[in-house]
Amino acid sequence: MYSWNKIRTICAVLLIIPIVHLVLLMSHEMQAALNPSPEVWADEVAAYALSDQAMKLPNDPIVVIGGRRVKLWRGLDDLLSPRPVLLRGLGDATVNDFTHYHSQLIGYYHPVAVVLLPGSTEFHIRDNKSADDLVRAIRKLAELDASYGVTRRFYVFTPLKTPGYPDESARIEETTALLKRWADTEDRVTILDANALLSERDGRPDPDYFRIDGVNLNEAGYLRLSLLLKNQLEQDAPALQPVNNARQSATF
Repeated sequence: MYSWNKIRTICAVLLIIPIVHLVLLMSHEMQAALNPSPEVWADEVAAYALSDQAMKLPNDPIVVIGGRRVKLWRGLDDLLSPRPVLLRGLGDATVNDFTHYHSQLIGYYHPVAVVLLPGSTEFHIRDNKSADDLVRAIRKLAELDASYGVTRRFYVFTPLKTPGYPDESARIEETTALLKRWADTEDRVTILDANALLSERDGRPDPDYFRIDGVNLNEAGYLRLSLLLKNQLEQDAPALQPVNNARQSATF
């Protein structure tokens, strides 16, 4: 028979283990978020590569890229069916990180379209971009993607206004204006601005569409993003007709 003190100690340890695990995970994520090098995501990229080897990749997929917001996006593949969708979220990655990993996370799939959903880390933690900086980074990624001549459409969601960062509204509005001005000169680029769909009547972000952290979207918020993207894809359907052949063998 175990003594009561020993049983109590064992129970306390068992209760503490999940807390310690959570602390370690948060510590790892925080270290990654503070590291500006794209190499911090190497393990996640390798995990995608390993998963890809075990599955039959679709022809002409829509590849959705971004940080945590993409990793939390649920139900998009069902809503866009029968179009194949590959979600390639990467930690708290920035646009620069996806430029670095373009061949592994975009080019490898020979997508018919790319969808970029920037995260809050463009303006915080890992980076502190100005509106000009962010637009330049997005242009660089889009131009790299266009250089391969495979992707037919490049969709960019504008940065999202959030209850958690109310002071970023002016920078987001400036970024949105610059993105729309740039897209007017690029036939293959479409800017998707979801802020009006996620705001209250006074223009402030509506907390009802965000998680308790005030930064990430909840199910209702993602549904609005999904429908906005779906409607745009339907408008662009003639240009997105699938190619009925095997995946191309171009090298990225």
